[in-house]
Amino acid sequence: MGKVKNQANLAQELPGWDLSVAFYSNLEDPQIEADKKAMIKLVKSVSIYRDQIVELAPYELSILLGKYETIIQLSRKLSYFAFLYSDTHKNDAEASRFKSKINEEVSRAFESLGFIHFELNALPDYKKIEFLNHPKLQRWISWLRSLFIGYWSLSEGASFIINKKSLVSSSWDRLYDETCANLKFRFKGKILNEAEIRAKMRSKSPEDRRLAMAEMNRVYKENAHVLTMCYNMILKDKSVDDELYGNREPVSESLSHNHICKEDLLAMINEVSDSYIPISQRFYKMMAKMMKVEQLNYADRCYNPVEVTGKKITWPECVQKVIQAYASFSLEYATYAAEIVNSNIVDVPPRKGKTSGAYCIRGEVPYILLNFTGDEDDANTFAHELGHAVHHLLSAQVGVLNDTTPTALAEVASEFAENLLFKQQLASVKDNREKLALLISRVQDMINSIHRQVAFYKFEERTHRERKKGELSTARLNQIWREENSRCFGFDVGEDAEYMWMGISHIFGMPYYVYSYAFAGLVVNNLIKAYENWNENDEFQMQESFDDLYLDMLSNTGIEDFKSLLEPFGIDADDPEFWANGLSVITEYIDEIEKLAKSEGLL
Repeated sequence: MGKVKNQANLAQELPGWDLSVAFYSNLEDPQIEADKKAMIKLVKSVSIYRDQIVELAPYELSILLGKYETIIQLSRKLSYFAFLYSDTHKNDAEASRFKSKINEEVSRAFESLGFIHFELNALPDYKKIEFLNHPKLQRWISWLRSLFIGYWSLSEGASFIINKKSLVSSSWDRLYDETCANLKFRFKGKILNEAEIRAKMRSKSPEDRRLAMAEMNRVYKENAHVLTMCYNMILKDKSVDDELYGNREPVSESLSHNHICKEDLLAMINEVSDSYIPISQRFYKMMAKMMKVEQLNYADRCYNPVEVTGKKITWPECVQKVIQAYASFSLEYATYAAEIVNSNIVDVPPRKGKTSGAYCIRGEVPYILLNFTGDEDDANTFAHELGHAVHHLLSAQVGVLNDTTPTALAEVASEFAENLLFKQQLASVKDNREKLALLISRVQDMINSIHRQVAFYKFEERTHRERKKGELSTARLNQIWREENSRCFGFDVGEDAEYMWMGISHIFGMPYYVYSYAFAGLVVNNLIKAYENWNENDEFQMQESFDDLYLDMLSNTGIEDFKSLLEPFGIDADDPEFWANGLSVITEYIDEIEKLAKSEGLL
């Protein structure tokens, strides 16, 4: 490979997405107005069913639900386009206004549709049974069933208030996003955006890592007044919604969405917290010894002391690695992935005005946003987001209303995809030192997605509860952040990292999302162990192949809970050892790291 391109050239050469594939060509596309008019017309035609659902025949309800699905599809087309366009034009005021206007129009359209849920839920049992058993309604059977057994403590009037209020509430998240998108970080005479300065945190140079962390902390501190206000208002808004919904605790809404009971969440949180000392703290102490320092600095936690190459990879090399890893598991799986890559729906390079991080939106056309800088770790990120994309492609086949895939299950698909890449890389390594470097990198990722996310969850829990007593100061938020992360890592993260909570976008835009990573990571580890033992277990010899069952699982995450989805693999999620079994995968990797490090004279 030739010389590495600079960021400006890299951005020019890397592919961007084409929003017209599934949405619109630009903000002036006439189809936008046509779709808005079509949505409004459908809303009016559906509104005539208000107070009539109990009298409807099954075929009439099927007509109503068909229109309702089309309204949702049109609204998503409009709002997804506005969201995606805005995220690559953060410095464009017109893009921001367009997004806000679309959100307001979509919200206004749905104000008159809340009756559908409430009236269906309030139906007498005989009517529910009639609808559930009629052939005309089998297309929506999963959605209807979940709606009929759901608990609706909220009146339609209160729901209307929350919906109206959401437009104002989302402004705080928008202010946070736009503030972060415009942050400028100075690093060795250059001006970097958030994605670029984060990449410096993985530098081989201890000085560069510390400079990058100190600069991030400095810039967040300079913007602390705005970011602290945003977080306080988001916390307060969440508290008001919980009160209106009748939620007993801040996490209740998330648990309901994820179809997880509080007991299962607490079992997972407690198991991970109890493993801080034997897993995360043990690992970081080992890293400190290998780096010949008494104690790690927060900036060192993502550094691999045994990296052997540190070479850059090109985008085509990244794609090839990931697709090959997918193909080693299932050719069908890899075919879906290749179709996505070749559909012009991946935005690859970092550039001015583009949001940091990476994500994938749901739906039959799952757009992926990356900030590819050519680091080898970018392949893991791509494997993760492409895993989401294949999952969304499959789960969307059950229909808009039925595809209620919770976030915890969505992260199972991405975490499993990352593991496929890791397994391929591990199998191809012959040199012990390279194997050691790969294992360290994998454990770092697993601790980040499990133990660190549990620390984030505990930060959220404490801040949501304390906010009920009044606004939290920046100093108090810093203190809680520092305490929870220090417990996880086994060392004080220090003053130079106490503002870093401001860069965790999920706690601003998606409260109580972070535990989904830990939850999914441990579910995936159980799947990994089942996969590795699959051909050796006589009980499964006559059954379908693991990969067929896995693809079937991805197709049904919107209509089944995680426990029933795991049953075909012989996994009992009610087993008291379930969470510990997932954590044991990390312990086994750490044991292997210790063994190899000693053989290489590094410990």
